[in-house]
Amino acid sequence: MRTTIRRSLMSLLASIPFLDRARKPINDKALPDQTHYDTIVIGAGAAGLAAARTLQDANHAVLLLEARDRLGGRVHTNYDFATHPIECGAEYLHGENIVTWNWVRRYRLATLPVFDQYRHQFMYIHQRLLPFRHWSTIPGMEVLDVMDGSPIDELITRWVDAGKPDVSLAQFLAIHQVELSPEVRRIVDHFLSGSYAANLDQLGVYGLAELTYAGDGDRYSRLKKGYSHLFERLAKGLDIRYATIVTRIHWSPPGIQIQTETDTTYTAQQVVITLPLALLQENAVEFSPQLPDTKLKAIQGIGAGHITKLILKFDQPFWSKPLESCLTTLDTQLWWRPGWRRNNEAPVLTAFTGATGAEKLGALGREGAIQTGLQNLEQIFERPVADRLIDALFVDWQADPYARMAYSYTPVNGVGLRSQLAQPVDHVLFFAGEATHPTRAATVHGALESGIRAAHEILSSSRRGALANATTSLK
Repeated sequence: MRTTIRRSLMSLLASIPFLDRARKPINDKALPDQTHYDTIVIGAGAAGLAAARTLQDANHAVLLLEARDRLGGRVHTNYDFATHPIECGAEYLHGENIVTWNWVRRYRLATLPVFDQYRHQFMYIHQRLLPFRHWSTIPGMEVLDVMDGSPIDELITRWVDAGKPDVSLAQFLAIHQVELSPEVRRIVDHFLSGSYAANLDQLGVYGLAELTYAGDGDRYSRLKKGYSHLFERLAKGLDIRYATIVTRIHWSPPGIQIQTETDTTYTAQQVVITLPLALLQENAVEFSPQLPDTKLKAIQGIGAGHITKLILKFDQPFWSKPLESCLTTLDTQLWWRPGWRRNNEAPVLTAFTGATGAEKLGALGREGAIQTGLQNLEQIFERPVADRLIDALFVDWQADPYARMAYSYTPVNGVGLRSQLAQPVDHVLFFAGEATHPTRAATVHGALESGIRAAHEILSSSRRGALANATTSLK
């Protein structure tokens, strides 16, 4: 688990587990008549691109099939909304030691530090706007740092090490006789909803212990030209078929047949499946024969989390204090300022809301979410703001037909299922994506690592197969 629950605020701010126009890269290696490949990768998001890049660099013939008309999946940068890139999906690099930096450095991409000004972070609780550093002065909030004299993460670790039953975080607090006032419970719930896309009563403590993010680092950064720019560079030279919706995968060693919505059939020796967990849960793709029971159990046993982003652009700033972020007890759970910290950039605020809060905003639709956001801002800053609004975006990943979720969480009794989901099937089906990462789920770098892992599994399997064939031919 993260070293303290307080530190998970940084991961919340850097989360993500979003839909407008991004620049579609030129596919300079498209082979429209070719239908057979060594490997086919389904999905051109973080995991799919990492898998395809790793395989192609190893001289495998790889094809990427992408349902959208763009790459990136749940990573998506809007370049038209403001004077700076706006992230509709994943927003930050979560730490200074993550795999993403390998490509950032290779492509010499500019980055900006974020959330390094603690005095510019606020919280709105008990109808007051307070500096976030005053967290521990609010009655009841100290439970996030210390319970029974120990940090909460240490208590959870001891609970898990003792082999006690997996329970929800809400049950865990009740067992330790921690009583939260409605207002404090609400902000704690919002605090965790962004990090995990789940509420207190949905998160299993064993799952929290499993997600260590060990060694990732505490410093967070933004890509100056946006996440999509990184992915465009990563995709350069890859064969990607856009607007290609896979409907059926017939798998039977030693090969694969993949059918699309237009009845095109592709064949390969193996396939990497990077579909979002929610699409697997909804049987968006038919597998023939059916996946093994252990795989189906893993798919259904992991939680598919919900996140919305409300992005508002104003004619001028209406906040008097330097503002970087604000965690609230309101329907819009967390606000932050995207951008480059320049005085002349468009004044934009992003509201990031998770779990049941996201479901509530999603049910309101775009106009309802905008009105809720404006009302919440007027409560926080105690001044009218609606007449200053000039544009808005509302992104609801659960409503996206090619995602149906933001990122995954581990419910009670869900520990171990991520590794189970990641396991290959008969050396022909390989799985990647953030939901398959046991320790770095719900992050872009976790998805990238999973794609690299799946590619290495294929390369190892291919070497074993080549060795077996060579041995047979010598007999």
